[in-house]
Amino acid sequence: MSGPYRITLIHLTADASAVAPASERLDHGGNQPLEEVIRLTGKLAKIDQSASVGTEPGLVVQRGDKSYRIVAHQGRIRIHKSISLFDDFWTIDSPAELANLPPFHPTAPSSGSRPPIRARGNAKQSSPLKSAAEVIGLFAVAVILVAVGLRFGLPQKRLSDLPDDITLISSPSESASVFATVAGSYATGKAPGNNLVIIQSDGRVLLTSIGKDGKPGLPRVDEQARAGRRGSIACVITSFGIIAGTEPPEAINVGRFQYRRAQLAVQ
Repeated sequence: MSGPYRITLIHLTADASAVAPASERLDHGGNQPLEEVIRLTGKLAKIDQSASVGTEPGLVVQRGDKSYRIVAHQGRIRIHKSISLFDDFWTIDSPAELANLPPFHPTAPSSGSRPPIRARGNAKQSSPLKSAAEVIGLFAVAVILVAVGLRFGLPQKRLSDLPDDITLISSPSESASVFATVAGSYATGKAPGNNLVIIQSDGRVLLTSIGKDGKPGLPRVDEQARAGRRGSIACVITSFGIIAGTEPPEAINVGRFQYRRAQLAVQ
């Protein structure tokens, strides 16, 4: 067993048995074992998402300072290497296969893997009074840190957190200018099945894929984005990542991946 993990449910009911479009994120608690991650992933994989247009239900699993996003996609399971749906991912067929992926490997060395460290015969014994003073001092520091955390709030990683180099825009006119700059249809390739992002001039963003007929498929995500800037670069901020207008209207960066302008069939 590896862990512990903090689990957050995204657009899911409390038992992860159905889609809950109105519930953006629900904390499932920390100190969860791998078995709980596998159990919830199994429930996620069984959900019929055909009626959940505009949402992308899934799990965010945090281990230490790293977070991963688990979603079901076309009968398989994807584990994104961050909370962004545009980040790189592993693909598995069964929830039990999670145990084979790096985020869920045990990190603690197995018992007996290292020989016990023997105390040197000439090592000086620390005095009992000194040891007691050190313990009391460490305890006092811990109490102070906990008190400060309770007073001012312990830092938590949220889906809404923005990188330090992103400036959120509140001006309606400037927001409209950003959306107009990056508006268009962008894809990872021309063939059917490639990911497709459609950015409308009013800031509405659709995440879908190219269908067999060359037209956009049903959107997996349909939401109103926020406008921002990274220096002089116009950015569209969504719940699944940041879209940077690096070369609009020819190309954009969706997370770490480049999408180029898509020529779609007329609907």
